[in-house]
Amino acid sequence: MSDTLDRLLADTTSVEEALRLFAIVRMTPEEGRAVDLLLARDTRQPLPEPLLVAVASALVDRGEETTAARALVRASSSPALMLRADVLARSGDAPTAVALVERVLLRDIDWPGARERHARWLQALGLRPPVPSPDASAATLMTSAPEAPFRLLREVGRGGAGAVYEAQDRDLGREVALKIYHRPDRDRAQLLHEARVAVALGGEGIVRVLDVDPEHGWLAMEWAPLGALRGRLGEPIEHWAAGLASALARVHAEGWVHHDVKPANVLLRSPDQPLLTDFGTARRAGQPSPPGSLGFVSPERLSGRASDPRDDVYGFGRVLEEAADVQPGAYSRWVELAAACTGPDAARPRDGVELVGRIGRR
Repeated sequence: MSDTLDRLLADTTSVEEALRLFAIVRMTPEEGRAVDLLLARDTRQPLPEPLLVAVASALVDRGEETTAARALVRASSSPALMLRADVLARSGDAPTAVALVERVLLRDIDWPGARERHARWLQALGLRPPVPSPDASAATLMTSAPEAPFRLLREVGRGGAGAVYEAQDRDLGREVALKIYHRPDRDRAQLLHEARVAVALGGEGIVRVLDVDPEHGWLAMEWAPLGALRGRLGEPIEHWAAGLASALARVHAEGWVHHDVKPANVLLRSPDQPLLTDFGTARRAGQPSPPGSLGFVSPERLSGRASDPRDDVYGFGRVLEEAADVQPGAYSRWVELAAACTGPDAARPRDGVELVGRIGRR
């Protein structure tokens, strides 16, 4: 074995030096041996993602695209996701390619080539890119109407259906989360659906609905003091993961699929008391699936599969990935579960109940 290959495989070699040495080895007959040894090491101790992407690129150049895609399954960096998406798209798996590139777009809408691929692959699936959210300027005007008995304190979230405010109930003096639909005239049925499903599923892990006014387009819910998980992804995963999985287990046991499991829809009453919210797109298992949030829709759902609890499990896995990305120490405990949740459908936990069981065995 050459001195260059020895240095490449040394535990003390920096990422930058390893990339330089690997580039040198690629121009020698030892390239194949280096790739095999690095892949073997990755099964014992994950390679730094820049080096893993370089190894996968070498595999692609050698025509070993299946091995390259398999090597990148646990990778979460944008270059790794884009490379894996390209490989899968060429193999005919456009749904998974779209799901991967959406994760990149979620971080950086201008990532080179991401939007073009997204549009092209969606077209191949007979789908359209997500429609931009409507102008919600009227929502603020609605809240000042005397029919809404709340004093607005601040906006805490905004999505395609509505905006959410921290507000104070004028009569009771309590804080609430006030969701105001952008288009109450158009979305009255969705607002009522969101409220009714949340009430029907009410209990541990589900946000409490306090009041609703479908005519004026608002929904009052309990206030979660710590806000959405989206702003607290550094919160240790072990604090909230089991509680969120338990909430999904309750949803699935009642025959529902949430369809929008993402950090913005997980509220924290306390670090270890997550609340699942926003049931506007919830559907009965087996019903047609609605559109979903960029970066959190499973490949199977993109393929047109009817509502299935495994789609929520995919969203749960994506939430784990988002949290693990900002918690390097979480790798050994949670990334393997995230990979199982977002990986091949046959190996994915089939619902929240099985997901709770897997977490309990950790």
